[in-house]
Amino acid sequence: MGYDPFYGRCLGLDFLNVAGLQARAYMEKAGITQEQLAKVVVRARQWAARNPYANEKKQLVTGDVMYSPMLCDPIRTLHSYPVSDGAVGMLLASEERACEFTDSPVWITGFGNCMDSYFLGERDLSNSIALQKAAAGAYKMAGIDDPRKRVNLVELMDCYAHQQMMWLEGLGFCDEGKGGQFIDEHGPARYNVNLSGGMLAGRPAQIGGLYGVAEAVLQLKGQAGDHQAADVNCAVIQSMTGGAGQHQTVVVLER
Repeated sequence: MGYDPFYGRCLGLDFLNVAGLQARAYMEKAGITQEQLAKVVVRARQWAARNPYANEKKQLVTGDVMYSPMLCDPIRTLHSYPVSDGAVGMLLASEERACEFTDSPVWITGFGNCMDSYFLGERDLSNSIALQKAAAGAYKMAGIDDPRKRVNLVELMDCYAHQQMMWLEGLGFCDEGKGGQFIDEHGPARYNVNLSGGMLAGRPAQIGGLYGVAEAVLQLKGQAGDHQAADVNCAVIQSMTGGAGQHQTVVVLER
């Protein structure tokens, strides 16, 4: 029911097959390989094994991912987030009252929000203008000139493997069209990307953004247990909804 009844719904258009169109456009533009997609999924499961809140912890090798059944070409079953469920509880307080509840608050220092066109034909599915604008707004509010120099933790809503690369490009952690190369060069490890396991480890879809914020708070407070990163003081969380990431939100959290 996400698309209009006259031009979209009658074609069977839904968020899954729109993600397939996005994946094809991005993979052709950036030269993304099946091996690079598999690396994203394998790494997600490795980190999920350390996270008590992750729902899907079965360990995989690249071949498992590359030869998993096709879900919606070119998206394979293991490229997609598992159906899952869960809940998030969070206390949000004003600066004046935060210290009534904790002596180690985490601060929201940046926020940005942007929605792309509803009609797919008006969008370039191979990148995300909405994410770029949301990130620019959040970085400006937080006083971040270059996220590559300031940010040391990233939580993404990567519902599909190709989206992790796309969202990292949109957030400015790698150049446009270089997402696959970023994966090969272990870029996600440099910025502690999705140490929770992310969506590919079974994060519930409707609260994916809140889950990312909760994970970042645990990391910033040094309470993430076996998947705790060292020296984390600035985190970026990305969340989205709508087909192919139509509506994007970016939050910056700091100690």
